[in-house]
Amino acid sequence: MKINLSQRTLIFYGVLAPFIIFGSIYNLLGIISGTSTVISFGAFALFGFVLLPALLVSTYRQNRCTLFSDRISIGKKEYVFDSYAVSIVEKYLPLKERPLFSLFRTQYANLIIREKSSGQIVLNKDLDISLQAINKMKAFLSV
Repeated sequence: MKINLSQRTLIFYGVLAPFIIFGSIYNLLGIISGTSTVISFGAFALFGFVLLPALLVSTYRQNRCTLFSDRISIGKKEYVFDSYAVSIVEKYLPLKERPLFSLFRTQYANLIIREKSSGQIVLNKDLDISLQAINKMKAFLSV
């Protein structure tokens, strides 16, 4: 089973990306030609057409999760079920601590990976995915 652990974040910024990319290209061309007024000289204002897609791709690659019958792979790291205990824990978040792109959800899930020998938490990652995907992950991990 393949899933991306930052699915909602990627969708949120993917919707905003075309506007930021267009604005940064327009701003950069205006500075080069000297014809337009400059709003700002920041990195995203001038090079957002390169930086934003690079950030989206790196976020996708770092949060790519593949579940196998004997292990879980997140990014480039693999956690074998013989050595690690994997669980999904749901928690309640008050309104002021909720993410901007999912304010109306009250229950949020975390993926927790513990080392079986020491009980130490190796990974505690927010699952920024749909409830349907969380339920699929829970069903896959419980089998």
